[in-house]
Amino acid sequence: MMRVVILFLILFTSGIQLLFGQYKLDVHIQGVLSPKGSIAIAIYTDETDFLDFEEAYRYYSIPANEKHSFVFSDLKEGTYAIAAFYDANSNDQLDTNILGIPKEALGTSGNSKNKFGPPKFKNCKFYLNSNQSIEIELKKPFDK
Repeated sequence: MMRVVILFLILFTSGIQLLFGQYKLDVHIQGVLSPKGSIAIAIYTDETDFLDFEEAYRYYSIPANEKHSFVFSDLKEGTYAIAAFYDANSNDQLDTNILGIPKEALGTSGNSKNKFGPPKFKNCKFYLNSNQSIEIELKKPFDK
């Protein structure tokens, strides 16, 4: 009887995984300029909220002096885009100049390179249907 219960639990939890598709996404950040400050990282599911860190599906801030990677867990199968920035003064805001150009290094999934204007969701999106790992390169605008 105990074997039947254990087998049922194993099959049930495996079925839940397959049914709801809970995956993890390892994000590795490159180009952190200093161990001071923090790294802000956000994941988006919607084009209209992209790059609005307050409206992100999930948002985290991690100390820049730690390992420069982060794991998003319990993600459902679907389309996502990620944005991250080096928050030099740890104010949880992407600081910009008077023209709205970021003063802090910014990166996105797909490492989108727009010459003018902010990165677009369509250039940064990816489809998650298994555990994945991606790299994001932080760069200041106009850096090569």
